[in-house]
Amino acid sequence: MNQILKTNSFEPILLNKAEGSWIWDTHGKKYLDCESGMWCVNLGHNHPRVIHDMKKQLNEIIHRNKGFLTPITLEAAEELLKFFPNKYDTLTFLNSGTEAMEFGINFAKKITKRKRVLSLQDSYLGAYGTAKSSSYTSSEDSKLRIPYPLCDSEQCNCLEIYQPIIDDVFQNYSSEFACFVLEPVMVSGGVYKPCKQFIRYICEKIQNSGGLIVIDEVTTGMGRAGYKFGYQLFEIIPDVVVLGKALGNGYPVSAIITNSFLESKLTPAELYYVQSHQLDPLGAAVVKSVVNVFNEEKIVERSKEKIQKLKDFLWSLDQPFIKEIRSYGMIFGIQIQPYNGMTREEIILKFKNQFLEAGILIGYNVNREFIRLLPPLNIQDSEIEFLKEEIIRVFEV
Repeated sequence: MNQILKTNSFEPILLNKAEGSWIWDTHGKKYLDCESGMWCVNLGHNHPRVIHDMKKQLNEIIHRNKGFLTPITLEAAEELLKFFPNKYDTLTFLNSGTEAMEFGINFAKKITKRKRVLSLQDSYLGAYGTAKSSSYTSSEDSKLRIPYPLCDSEQCNCLEIYQPIIDDVFQNYSSEFACFVLEPVMVSGGVYKPCKQFIRYICEKIQNSGGLIVIDEVTTGMGRAGYKFGYQLFEIIPDVVVLGKALGNGYPVSAIITNSFLESKLTPAELYYVQSHQLDPLGAAVVKSVVNVFNEEKIVERSKEKIQKLKDFLWSLDQPFIKEIRSYGMIFGIQIQPYNGMTREEIILKFKNQFLEAGILIGYNVNREFIRLLPPLNIQDSEIEFLKEEIIRVFEV
């Protein structure tokens, strides 16, 4: 592995093939993938319909010059726009979630002729640029990140607590805000969701001040949060929606979705944006196929029973090292606390290794002190039973 830049730490395992909820290494051992790759394969690895449609497109055209479009791109755009529960009528396809977030934020800045971006303190919005500087991973100290209420109730007083902070921020900066950028469920930061009243209040303030709502659905979109899109949790209508990850079910394609009346506010020079693989036909073919699978196999609707089954099981756990269980849709977090002389980090790494040995890939965040599970939405009942059995076995300490 020395020939690979150490931009990340890697397990001493080489993965060789994948199908459905499973991945095999080069020695033939298989693992139940409870991270869906990098939270991307909501339909499971190598979904046969998506692979078939990719192969078909490979035999036609996969790339073209920026000055041309292809029928598959227009078809994919139409199908994706129809997939939304409310009306949007224009989009562009890009490559990564971060790229699409950058596009969406800059789009809002150009429309409003403003520069400031409002976000919640513990959100993760992107790996670089303005998206990163607005995230908890940024080292920049910003007064424009409103504290994230750690709340799991609709009958809470979060808005009452945080309203003075929100009002103070808007009193000082409302005329400078281009947008409020929201990650509907904080996934990498700990599996939290702010309460509906809190979010609706901020959205109302931002829109009344002339700013836009930009929603980061890179992880929560395409059924992951229990709905088609995470913003449905708050009953709001965003101005710009950013998709990635599951949009390509493992293939690198992303999108920003908005309305043509906003597009019309920009000159061609302001709107101009080109990169080599924007709107490529292969990515478009994948998007169209993924949306068709969601519709035809009723993925979101059928996932609800599986989500409830996993939630009921996880919430029944009462081991002394478990501080809290959190879940929103097919996003599960297990908060760890010190136990029996072991630190949180020691417990998390111990369990990570034991699950790996048992043939299960989990997510974890040592700094945030939790274990994370994001299996495919179409995980099979037998696979859920296997996961439950192994969790019980590994957690017997």
